[in-house]
Amino acid sequence: MSAKTVAICAVGDELLVGKHPDLNSPFLARVLMDMGHEVAQVAVVSDDEALIAESIQRLAQNAQLVFVTGGLGPTLDDVTRHGVARALGRELVSSPEALGQIEAWYASSEREMPASNSRQALIPEGATVLFNPSGTAPGFEASLGDARVLALPGPPVELRAMWAQVIEPLLLATAPASGVRKSHALHLQGLSESVFSDQCGDWVGRDENPLLGVTAARGVLSVRCLARGTDEVQVQELLAARVEQLRERFADWIFSEESADPAEVLLRLLEQRAETITLAESCTGGLLSAALTGVPGASAVLSEAHTVYSAEAKQEVLGVPQELLRVHGAVSEQVVGAMARGAAERAGADLALATSGIAGPGGGSPDKPVGLVTFGVYYKGQVWTMKRNWAPRASRAMILTWATSHALVLGIRALTGRL
Repeated sequence: MSAKTVAICAVGDELLVGKHPDLNSPFLARVLMDMGHEVAQVAVVSDDEALIAESIQRLAQNAQLVFVTGGLGPTLDDVTRHGVARALGRELVSSPEALGQIEAWYASSEREMPASNSRQALIPEGATVLFNPSGTAPGFEASLGDARVLALPGPPVELRAMWAQVIEPLLLATAPASGVRKSHALHLQGLSESVFSDQCGDWVGRDENPLLGVTAARGVLSVRCLARGTDEVQVQELLAARVEQLRERFADWIFSEESADPAEVLLRLLEQRAETITLAESCTGGLLSAALTGVPGASAVLSEAHTVYSAEAKQEVLGVPQELLRVHGAVSEQVVGAMARGAAERAGADLALATSGIAGPGGGSPDKPVGLVTFGVYYKGQVWTMKRNWAPRASRAMILTWATSHALVLGIRALTGRL
């Protein structure tokens, strides 16, 4: 497939006021990069017809593909279709095909279609309807000069379903392959994007082949390595060589080459081994439990977990000796190790993870500052303890998120013999 320059226009008042994050643009940038396209611009605009039209016209001047996301709902403030039609200089018309898709969606749900949903069948005259397999908002495609404009719904679950079932096959079918592109992902934890870039050196150059794309989310650094060329064997060799270099240089931080979710990776490892896990959480307050139970199949490996916030709960529920708490304090490697062992012994689990820390904004001291989190790992009779000190300038939410990811990755390392 010949590479194309791409622009994204994310529509929604909620994106601009911080009520909801823009999840669609990063997703599209990632999957488009895997196809060899380069996202050059991302614009975020309010639910304003004129602003949407102006943004699309501007982006289409320099991009061959313009994705517009959001604002295709049935309410009066969903004006993306109007903005696109204005940018194209066309009228909105009711599409029988789009209306049929909406009616079929409601029929399959055994619900009567509200009259307002008929608005979702309006598309710019001459545009092509794009099927939405996961919702009531059909997308559509139209041409603006030399650019293709594709309007997609805002809910991420709908956009991703459309990408997999409609958009990716459409792009592949309408842009025949003229080269070979192969990619591979590696997921790291415990390393910042800036340090990763420094250690990569020239590898992160935009003209490099393979090309590295890096994204950071919830304490996890995802690295996508994309090799391009005209010969399949040569491209595969380029990719394999760079991936091996990354493995060697970042072995201490890579926890997966499949999933960016450490909870999913840990759970699958436990399933493969037919082993079980329990949790003893203090500062993370149930976030570890939520991460694991958010993965389908968690019930097969997790039977119980404990949130023990007070010193008394640590003693009564997990059997942490009072003397350890008195001498070392609740936030200490000694106590968190005892928490992990106590939880494992009470549950009869193979693996136990424990956390205790000071997430702030108050409660710190010179010896134990805000941002200090201690971790305990029990695996088949052996206990490891360690600590991380995240800078106090990090927010409470950030510290708890990072601590959750770090604890899960410690569990992965215990199972794979890398602690």
